[in-house]
Amino acid sequence: MARSAPGLPPQYYAAAGSGHRASSSSSPAASCVVAVLFLLLAAGGAAAALFVLFRPRAPAIAVTAVQLPAFSVANDTVAFTFQQLASVRNPNRSPLAHYDSSLHVAYAGGEVGSMYIPAGQIDGGRRQYMATSFTVPAFAVSVSAAAAAAQPTTISVPASGPSPHVTAALVQGPVMEVDSLLRVKGKVTVLKVFTHHVEAAKVCRIGVSPADGRVLGFRC
Repeated sequence: MARSAPGLPPQYYAAAGSGHRASSSSSPAASCVVAVLFLLLAAGGAAAALFVLFRPRAPAIAVTAVQLPAFSVANDTVAFTFQQLASVRNPNRSPLAHYDSSLHVAYAGGEVGSMYIPAGQIDGGRRQYMATSFTVPAFAVSVSAAAAAAQPTTISVPASGPSPHVTAALVQGPVMEVDSLLRVKGKVTVLKVFTHHVEAAKVCRIGVSPADGRVLGFRC
């Protein structure tokens, strides 16, 4: 015949049974918490991977040519037609819709002309050329540049060879420097849901002959 353990009150069995039920009910709750944390970590990792893969980047601008096809000098002022060719590359996977883009020309720190570039779209990973041309109205130039335009400087340089006493005349033309600023603005839609604003700018300094408007060189 089975006998109960001596000396144990009935309350002991009730407390032991209630503790067993509490531990068994807490196991599913802990599993749910772990599952939720795992899903959150997985979602965060997926979002980080998508951001690295599809993160919006600003377009890349490269100025390829600058010309002044029309140029005039009168009474210490110059006026010209400014032409610039630049390539704009969209490094994103999504199309770039550009708008409110502009080109500005400045001399001696002050703007002398500008124009807005028509809106358009550049497909992902593709390059688009932007050709701009506009007239810059007459503006005053420095007196030294105007005087140099009227009379170029001649420098005597010793000639090399068996007769070092012979000199050669080297005509050094003056240089008038103007600055151009090409600014491209637009937006990129990532995964067809998130829209991000991007902007890029390229500044170039252009050396121009004040005598005839020839572009002597430029650097950006």
